[in-house]
Amino acid sequence: MTNWKSLRDLTLARCKGYCEFCGFALPKNFALHHRKLRSRGGKDTIDNLIALHHECHNLNTNSVHMNITKATETGHIVPTHENPFEYPLQLSNGSTVILTIDGNYNEIERKDNGW
Repeated sequence: MTNWKSLRDLTLARCKGYCEFCGFALPKNFALHHRKLRSRGGKDTIDNLIALHHECHNLNTNSVHMNITKATETGHIVPTHENPFEYPLQLSNGSTVILTIDGNYNEIERKDNGW
């Protein structure tokens, strides 16, 4: 059984309270997004989940679910044949990371644009 509170807490700690799409501070009510969608076999694990504003998730025209091609290019959506723990994620500050099973970032390329 999935412990959603623990996953929310770990995800929020990893991103330090900032949306992993736009980089702005998250409200208490934020979306947990499956990078590899559950319909594609994605799991409820910390290395497959990111914290997003609801607007960044699916409520605006530039959101992850409304612009799947761009979201796949930035790693916010993982293709069916890929593993989320190996598929890079580009953060809003320009850094590229891999999400780890222990709830951290493994930086591939670091940019210092504000975070």
